[in-house]
Amino acid sequence: MEKAQAKITGTRVNLRPLAESDLDRRLEMVNDREVQLLYIGAPGDTNTRFDMESWFYALQEDPFSEQWAIETKDGEYIGDIDLHSIHVIRGEAWITPMVGDLRYLTTPDYRREAIALITEYAFSHHGVEKLLIDIPSTDQQGLEILRELGFAVVEEMLFDFLHDVYTVTMAVTPATFRRP
Repeated sequence: MEKAQAKITGTRVNLRPLAESDLDRRLEMVNDREVQLLYIGAPGDTNTRFDMESWFYALQEDPFSEQWAIETKDGEYIGDIDLHSIHVIRGEAWITPMVGDLRYLTTPDYRREAIALITEYAFSHHGVEKLLIDIPSTDQQGLEILRELGFAVVEEMLFDFLHDVYTVTMAVTPATFRRP
């Protein structure tokens, strides 16, 4: 697989490879109950530093995966996007975005731009023909952003009947992608 770029530049955010120095802040984010409810749709397990390091080092060795930090224009790390399963099924890849600094979710602009940047990158740099994402049905802002960008629902499956949460799988192609 082709080597990742060093940086993807937007107007509000930049994407750069996730670094080991981001892990402490990432650990805070993924252990935040509000962040878990947003991105999982239900309370999740508490992660340890060991969990975070194990995840990071395992993905660094995965030739089908890239982890991108989302940072503001002044360099503040506010979350990340995992671009994974790149061409595991020919022409497809998946994304898992997480803006874990909730101050940047009061407006959808940062999240929208980060998803748009990684989508354009997946199409242009990796030749992906279909980009997919799983998102909880409770994440209304995320669902709206994805629809605005041209993602369409492929499937919905019950994730957690206790919290009435569905996993919504959405996909976009170069032909359906709408740049913000």
